[in-house]
Amino acid sequence: MWRLGIVDFDSSHCVEFSRRFNRIGVGSEQFVDGAEVVLAWPGSSDMAPERIPGFQREIESMGIELVSGVGELIGRIDAVLVLSLCGTAHLDRARPFLEAGVPTFVDKPFACSVSDAEDMVAMANQHNTLLFNASALRFSEEALSIARRHGTIGQVNGAVTYGPSKHAVGNLGLFHYGIHAVELLFELMGPGCTAVTATSSNDAEVVTGRWSDGRIGTVRGTRTGATRYGFTAFCEHAVVNQTVSTRYAYRNLCRAILQSLESGEPAVSHTSNLEVIRFVAAAIASEGQGGQPIELNRV
Repeated sequence: MWRLGIVDFDSSHCVEFSRRFNRIGVGSEQFVDGAEVVLAWPGSSDMAPERIPGFQREIESMGIELVSGVGELIGRIDAVLVLSLCGTAHLDRARPFLEAGVPTFVDKPFACSVSDAEDMVAMANQHNTLLFNASALRFSEEALSIARRHGTIGQVNGAVTYGPSKHAVGNLGLFHYGIHAVELLFELMGPGCTAVTATSSNDAEVVTGRWSDGRIGTVRGTRTGATRYGFTAFCEHAVVNQTVSTRYAYRNLCRAILQSLESGEPAVSHTSNLEVIRFVAAAIASEGQGGQPIELNRV
């Protein structure tokens, strides 16, 4: 049984992950066996400090012990879940665990700058420590079904993903809710994006990436009206048009965390993680330059 610790309570994920790992407050189909959240630090928040007390009460109601700092977690857990709402906080939150060799899951967005993301990966490599990051949308049943159906539908030649993308101070552009649609795109297309162009209005933004093999992938983020997650995948033998449910996404992500801990290999590669951050940073730069194409290796 893996002993897990949680850092930061300003996202609902601290509750949702705990419910599934500790098998409490959700139906049995949501249970994830093999790990349990045993310690947690409420932390602090620049984006949503008002959320912490309510989530803290829910965490305490599950019988999870609270500690007063990171130092009290190290040595008493087998792995840590860094769940800060703001991606800018993740480097400092992850650093002590990576340096101590504690396997670390970092929630979305992995970071809000390329340099922070690269620093975390470099630390993980230096200390030979597992580092894993992913949006739960990568593990939605609908996204996973594309890989399962590869023998029938063939490779994905292009895709459009969509979802809500409200802006927030702290997680700029698509680094906030929009990160889910971006990671969904990379789950369908794989890494290899070389350049992006972006356009936006108050209501929406559209970011189109060109892959090194000539494929095109697009993210549409919506800020007004009805919003849902979904995608259209243009495959070799089929066009798959699919809305995406989050019903099993948290469960599947928690399973992927456990599988990564057991194998020692992240379920999403560092290459893909870093490319996602470069994609969003390039989209922000393109938007700022009136939709000019921005190469990812120049971000």
